[in-house]
Amino acid sequence: MTARTIQHGSREHRLWQALLYGGLAVLVLVIALTQPDYRMVQFSAVAAWSVALLGMNLIIGYGGQMALGHSAFFGFGAYLTAILYSDYGVSFVGTLPISAVAGAVVGLLLGLPALRISGLYLALVTLAVALAFPSVVKMDQLSALTGGANGKLAYIVWQPPSWLPFAVTSAGWVLLTISTFAAVLFLLASNAMRSRVGRAVLSLRDNAIGAAVSGVHPAVWRTSTFAVSAAYASLAGSLMMLAVPIVGPDSGGFLAAVTLITGMVIGGASTISGAVIGAVAVVWLPELSKSWAGALPLVSDSDGTVLSTAVYGAVLIVVVFVMPGGVVEFLRKARSRIAVVVPRIPTASTGLAAVPTPHTAQLEAQLEVEQP
Repeated sequence: MTARTIQHGSREHRLWQALLYGGLAVLVLVIALTQPDYRMVQFSAVAAWSVALLGMNLIIGYGGQMALGHSAFFGFGAYLTAILYSDYGVSFVGTLPISAVAGAVVGLLLGLPALRISGLYLALVTLAVALAFPSVVKMDQLSALTGGANGKLAYIVWQPPSWLPFAVTSAGWVLLTISTFAAVLFLLASNAMRSRVGRAVLSLRDNAIGAAVSGVHPAVWRTSTFAVSAAYASLAGSLMMLAVPIVGPDSGGFLAAVTLITGMVIGGASTISGAVIGAVAVVWLPELSKSWAGALPLVSDSDGTVLSTAVYGAVLIVVVFVMPGGVVEFLRKARSRIAVVVPRIPTASTGLAAVPTPHTAQLEAQLEVEQP
């Protein structure tokens, strides 16, 4: 059976996009209206983690720079929001632009080594930032602000407004708020990666010399990408404070870095929607692993808790072997058997858009940044 060719930007493609995004919005609304509060906290964490994973994907998947220390920016944003809200009376919404700008500035400074080093050396330098983060926030000189080893509490008052046409709890309103901010950030990233900005970033990843010859300044674009990705991670930490009102040294440490790497690999690098799938995995897989471990034969409840980490690791290994390109890449290959979304390519003679064949679409797959 020949796969159906759908041109990007066509009416049919827009219809599929509307159905996908509309269905996702309805799903979030249903969760906010029906689920208990503790479940909505988990879904809120998914929304916040997805923003952090998107920021990491911008620098690694699209930028091609092995920066593994974004957990430090995540913790930095959470601490900054907690300090501004609790100690200085800044509103939660007011802390978000401050968190984004501060994260971008710190990311710009830490991204300067990326101009001289790359690959495993850059990975080592950025991972060292994540390893150093817990020690920095526990310093005696900063304990008055950060709370030291005990962390920082910030109970953000966030009640649903009276103009809502439906009744929702505070936890449900938190979920809707974080999801809305995340949707805006995802839209901005998706549009940027399909624009001239995205083409410049991808050209540096694929062929730095060719991009430089074509007028793409490597230093400017690499540091800018690092700054934007750090801003996303910092905003994610700020959004997490709305769902979980405490931040500690480990929030930006090594385990958080491993969580981000795991989520990016599961969801898929160089994808926008993969950040959402990766966030679902890192939030829900540990909990599901406990249930699966407890269901194993000849395993008691206490043993199931101990074996949950082993089950979690086994699931990750299976996912990597079955879907080496991530869940999104696996779904794209499955979708290509039915329908292929191809970019709009103008013809040389008329300048009008021509519809490529499925064979041409396969050659032009690298031009497709994110097509649902």
